[in-house]
Amino acid sequence: MRDSAAEVRSLIRVVADGRGLPQSARREAERLLPLVASEPGLVLARLESLRAKVLADLPMRPPASDYARCVSVETFWRFHVDENARGLFRHHVDYQQHLESAKDPSRTARRHLSGAVLVPAPHSWLVPAGRLAGLNGKRLRSLLQFEQTPPYLVMVFPVDRMLAAGVRVREPRGIDAVPKRFTRWAPGDVPEERIDENIPLSALGSLQWRP
Repeated sequence: MRDSAAEVRSLIRVVADGRGLPQSARREAERLLPLVASEPGLVLARLESLRAKVLADLPMRPPASDYARCVSVETFWRFHVDENARGLFRHHVDYQQHLESAKDPSRTARRHLSGAVLVPAPHSWLVPAGRLAGLNGKRLRSLLQFEQTPPYLVMVFPVDRMLAAGVRVREPRGIDAVPKRFTRWAPGDVPEERIDENIPLSALGSLQWRP
């Protein structure tokens, strides 16, 4: 069972110790520590509010190269598969078995992608596409420090498609760890990691299967 209080304390530390945030925001996060034991849910809500307040002032810029997002089959099934297609499978394990039995898993998965917004901004953690080229699931897991095991799906976003879609990127900050509770995140763990605004489906180039 998750220790909610311990998790929330770790998130506060990620935010309070993170570089690139205003000192006032880091102090505001730290002041939430006394509330954690009794009100972890409230503290999470306040961290989310702090995140919303801080994001508007973080500098963004157009991407200068191709980027990619690598996800487990479970994440792909939960957040990127169209609702109607997802409803055909009881669990992500069933979906994984379906892809593994397909002649071309990448092509099959691509037919299931959801609508206009492929990747909502809070979950748009990206790395330079070249860093993932040719890596199998085992090497991807080591590079990206995934808890979930292979196989993975890699979404590649070519720079020309990202620019045409109006996508902008920025360096991640500690506050970005809050939505998915990345309690182990630290600056520089994944070199040249970026996060951005909503990524539309139109920005997608290839979708690759990495067992």
